[in-house]
Amino acid sequence: MNELHATAIVVTHNSAVHIVDCLAALRRTGAAVRVIDNASSDDTVKLITRCFPERKLVTNPVNVGFAAAVNQALTGITTDVTLLVNPDCVLPETTARGLVRTIRTQPHVGIAGPRLLHPDGRVLISAHPFETWTTVLASRFGAGLLPVGVRWLLCGSRRRRAYDACRAPGPPVPVDWLSGACLAVRTTLLHKLGGLDEGYFMYYEDEELCLQASRHGFRVLYVPAIEAMHVGGASSSDDPTQVWPHLYRSLLRFFARHHRRSYPLVRATVLLRALLGVGTALVRLPAQPRTARGRARAWRQVGRLAVTARPSPLERQQPCAS
Repeated sequence: MNELHATAIVVTHNSAVHIVDCLAALRRTGAAVRVIDNASSDDTVKLITRCFPERKLVTNPVNVGFAAAVNQALTGITTDVTLLVNPDCVLPETTARGLVRTIRTQPHVGIAGPRLLHPDGRVLISAHPFETWTTVLASRFGAGLLPVGVRWLLCGSRRRRAYDACRAPGPPVPVDWLSGACLAVRTTLLHKLGGLDEGYFMYYEDEELCLQASRHGFRVLYVPAIEAMHVGGASSSDDPTQVWPHLYRSLLRFFARHHRRSYPLVRATVLLRALLGVGTALVRLPAQPRTARGRARAWRQVGRLAVTARPSPLERQQPCAS
């Protein structure tokens, strides 16, 4: 095994089911690995300590969020490329080397990501255009709440082109942003940005990172010729009350920072979606009491966020035209 002069950061939270496969693959790449555990209550830490004693492991007593954990690991990194790898992602050696080579040989590229596959071989959509109010409307009112044709029109041609790039292998494609499940990032860019934005506890920190990279003159490159496997959800709870509020709080923050004019529309959309979610959960209550109660509580939390959310002074100072 040849040493890969790059540093991989893995943030875990109750990731015992997947962490061994993830770290075993990273061991084969030869990259240095730093693991930050966000207060796991399962066997994640025990498995890492027993199976990968060579890995640098930091255990947080509380869950500080993904961005803050990544920033902990960034301290002292001197390699020119940093790999951000989710614990449910298996990164083959050839893919790791391809990503690192992309960053090193193309000075204008700040972030590169591979094609992501589900374990059953399905292609995961990981390249996206920056979100707008219409794409939020399309994505948050899926699952039968809006006809497929309407959602397709709302997504727009840029999103359809990005999705087509994911489905069909081809040459590298510049995109707006990539899923943070598996990314190679120029370390100097991360240091210049001060790391990831810790205002996002979960979700949207990857879109924010790619947006800031483009503002600093770097391209974000999707490289579909190389692949990684991504299961999904290994560091998030199945409880919607633990996930959905973080998702929508981050969504609202992103729009407050970068789409000030459409922010009121997004708030209204989130509130409407929450009201519909509560109503749907109550309808399902007799047949699925436990699941429906949890979903109703989660949507109520989201609704309260939409009602009470206000842009902070910092967020109002950094708008981006809608």
